[in-house]
Amino acid sequence: MLPIPTTRAAAAFFGVLGMWLVGLSTKSWAATALGSALALLLVTVFSATVPLGRRVRAQRLEFAWWLASRETSVSGAVVPHVPFQVRCYVRHRGSHGIELTRVTPVLANGAKVLDEEPHAISVMPRARNEFSFTLTAQAAGRVVLHGLAVSLRGPLGLFDVPLYFPNALAIKVLPRTVAVRASTLGMMTGLPLDRSGRHRMRRRGGGTELHELREFLPGDPFKSIAWKASAKTGRLVVREVDQEVQQTLVMVLDACGSMRGGPAGERKLDFALELCVAHSRAWLDRGDRVGLITVDGRVLANVQAGDGAAHLIRVYDALLASTEVVDADLTALDDHEVASLVARYVRQQDGVDFAHGRRSTFDTTELAHYLRGLTPTKAGDLPLAPTQAGAVFRRFCRERGIELPHKSEPPGGDKAICLASSIQLAAGNTRVPRSIVLITDLDGIVDYAPLHATARLLTRRGHSLHVLVPHAEALTRPAESGLEHDLRAIYGRAEQRRLREAKQQLGPLGVSLSLVAPDQLALTANRRKPESARVA
Repeated sequence: MLPIPTTRAAAAFFGVLGMWLVGLSTKSWAATALGSALALLLVTVFSATVPLGRRVRAQRLEFAWWLASRETSVSGAVVPHVPFQVRCYVRHRGSHGIELTRVTPVLANGAKVLDEEPHAISVMPRARNEFSFTLTAQAAGRVVLHGLAVSLRGPLGLFDVPLYFPNALAIKVLPRTVAVRASTLGMMTGLPLDRSGRHRMRRRGGGTELHELREFLPGDPFKSIAWKASAKTGRLVVREVDQEVQQTLVMVLDACGSMRGGPAGERKLDFALELCVAHSRAWLDRGDRVGLITVDGRVLANVQAGDGAAHLIRVYDALLASTEVVDADLTALDDHEVASLVARYVRQQDGVDFAHGRRSTFDTTELAHYLRGLTPTKAGDLPLAPTQAGAVFRRFCRERGIELPHKSEPPGGDKAICLASSIQLAAGNTRVPRSIVLITDLDGIVDYAPLHATARLLTRRGHSLHVLVPHAEALTRPAESGLEHDLRAIYGRAEQRRLREAKQQLGPLGVSLSLVAPDQLALTANRRKPESARVA
């Protein structure tokens, strides 16, 4: 790129024009000659600055960065709205010192730099300079730092040469609930079947604490009969005991387009992730089992119920994957549009241009082969796409944080069928009671018949279904204008209408529904199943 004039060069240029005007108006050859000499100096400095960038690159100016280890990071990750530092270094192997100005990281959407002014670094010859940036993430997911943009100061400080160092750095951003307190999962020992949770449930037969003696009823197992008490009373009596058992929670997360609307950090999906993490931590800390199913027109991830610290990491990964959907059936761009987007990114990031001719046509096969060389494809790691090359392009977008617009409407125009099938998948084939939590905004449910049938099936099997409707965080902060206040009022009425309709449809079937705001996060996560639950 051509050098960019600085304010000093602009002042010198206007000085040249002023001297020429004074010389022409007053016929002063001295002023004209001085202006011409200054103009010649500007041209000379510009010519000397043009090859400066190429010369510095030939001297192998190196750049690298990494996430600093601080208390705000959690297991190599960060949390939204908490500042974190990225450490960097620039190594200069040349024999002359250089000055770098306007040192700025190039970020993906969802992150911003908190430093008020760009860095200015003086790099000594054959030396390494370290510096840092303070950044913050807006929402859970992944933040990708694409590279570092700098300006190389030329002779006399008149021109700057823009340089770009591509070096993609991906940082995992976990929900804020992760950093609320330290987890005690690492203290748990033993096999899952040997552990008992903290949920008290009544059962017939052997146990740990006697609840009551009652008369024998048809269907009671013979092993629950208290023979001594029966001999004293002259009739059969059975023993009921209270026992701490390990319960199972399965969360079904609706990640459809209606949950993704709004700016990063204020979407309903962002708060839904917080709800999932809060429930997972609360139940796992009590010694219970947790599973997760994410849904977006179809099942995206199915994490089988488990316990322990390693299982919690699997839940986190599935939640973050729901924010990086790039599949062809869920995004609004076709393979050709995605290939064009990737080709422009590769040209800017790596300086490799795959366009041919004035129409900027390119060979998708050649581009896909180049991307495979950058990051080898792993088995089962390719997104859904009509072609193999399209899957490679979409995988590259996911790794580099290139956002693809999501489809706003659910497949088929009604997501009730998909939610119902996901709830049945969460219940499984077992008749051991489970607590199933569906997190959805109820937007896009047209026909409640599939959910009716599913709720009846869960009741017959002894499972419980709870529906949590996340309240968008943007609706809880003060409105900045009257128009924004009116829009919130309209949206709030629509949200309340959907909640009333769902309660009318599902409430009589024993399904609990509640609208959850961000300030109710801790209370909602610590709810337990009623202690009177009975297990055969």
